[in-house]
Amino acid sequence: MLFRFFIHFIITVVAMSYTNAHANAIRFVAEDLPPYHYLNAHGQPDGVLVEIAKALKAHSGLDAKFDILPMARAHYELQTKSDVVMLAWLKTPSRALNYQFLGSMCQSSASLIGLKTNSASLVSLEQAKRFRVSTIRGYYSEYYLKEAGFSEEHDLVLASHYKSMWHMLYRGRTDFILTNTRTLQRELDELGLDPALLESKLTLNDFPSELHLATNLQFSKSQAKKLRESLVAIKASGRYDEIVRKWQLLN
Repeated sequence: MLFRFFIHFIITVVAMSYTNAHANAIRFVAEDLPPYHYLNAHGQPDGVLVEIAKALKAHSGLDAKFDILPMARAHYELQTKSDVVMLAWLKTPSRALNYQFLGSMCQSSASLIGLKTNSASLVSLEQAKRFRVSTIRGYYSEYYLKEAGFSEEHDLVLASHYKSMWHMLYRGRTDFILTNTRTLQRELDELGLDPALLESKLTLNDFPSELHLATNLQFSKSQAKKLRESLVAIKASGRYDEIVRKWQLLN
């Protein structure tokens, strides 16, 4: 009888420990955007920021899983779930009021890109209003362009994914695209498109450039602290730079 009680007690303790650990698990979410984060040939989350997040998981001791989702779904999860960490989200003043930003994961560089056969020369974003300009629906770049006076009724053509956006440009369905130039080469290689046909038409120096780990305000403050401290630690140790060099990504 005592032995059965002891076994039952051990099973209960183990089950409670597993439940508590599972309840405290976090979820790193991101969209499909190589080389930052994507599903590899084996259907597993991969990419430079996924590898950095795995280093954060190991250093912090936090239980974590990884999900690659459509951007709209990833954003919804970030807004509504208290266990979600967005792997890379542009930090802006308005977002900083409603979300926790835990540290910079990488830098971006925004430009208007067009075909070389398009002889238009731009010195300001205002001049681009004479043309069709595209970006991805739901991105901060959509908000940025609309704030600058672009509209879907006149000069703004939104795409659902970077793949369709690039095809729109190469097929002449839009004149310029607003994109992160640091991912340009990888995206074009994946699509089999010739980057030699492109040129930067206008660098947008006022566009936010830091991509951060981000959570909503309901995310555990203690877990957020662990992630912040772990990101600082792996940068200080050189592990962060090692991963970035491995992926041949400049930061």
